[in-house]
Amino acid sequence: MARGLPPFRIRVPEFIRFAWAGALAIALLSPSLSEASLVLTGSMGSNSREHFRGAMFAYSAAGYLKIDDMTLVGVQSGQGSVVGGDAIPLLGSAIVRLPIGRIVLPIATGDVGYVFADTHAGLLWRAGGGFDIRNGRHSSFLLQGAYERQSSRAGWLGRLGLLLEF
Repeated sequence: MARGLPPFRIRVPEFIRFAWAGALAIALLSPSLSEASLVLTGSMGSNSREHFRGAMFAYSAAGYLKIDDMTLVGVQSGQGSVVGGDAIPLLGSAIVRLPIGRIVLPIATGDVGYVFADTHAGLLWRAGGGFDIRNGRHSSFLLQGAYERQSSRAGWLGRLGLLLEF
């Protein structure tokens, strides 16, 4: 007889706090939203625990609002985090392009949110950087690296992705 996956254990009050924080952030940005355009990203790569132990395949997709030419704020999800390859993060995300260069721009990234997993579900944050390599007027290749932490677990991620502006 086949065994099913156990249900996710979610602490509802903690998740509701993150939802309210996201709603507040959108409300604060609403004056800028009338002029904002949509940006979509998709990336894949790997996550590993500290000291590069236990590398796992991971991918993500995100939708951003382009606040100005240098600032993107949005929501990201995918599969894989420092917790494990089957974890599903739901994160608020920001990308800031640094004004150095024209074709290759350095970027600073930050994410915070909740990870849904069979074990170790909870708050996750990431901080990192990389490069936005322009591929025409409305697209770029992304090369990213970041440090991520969830409770007592920490690790690194590396991703290669595509950014499309609409």
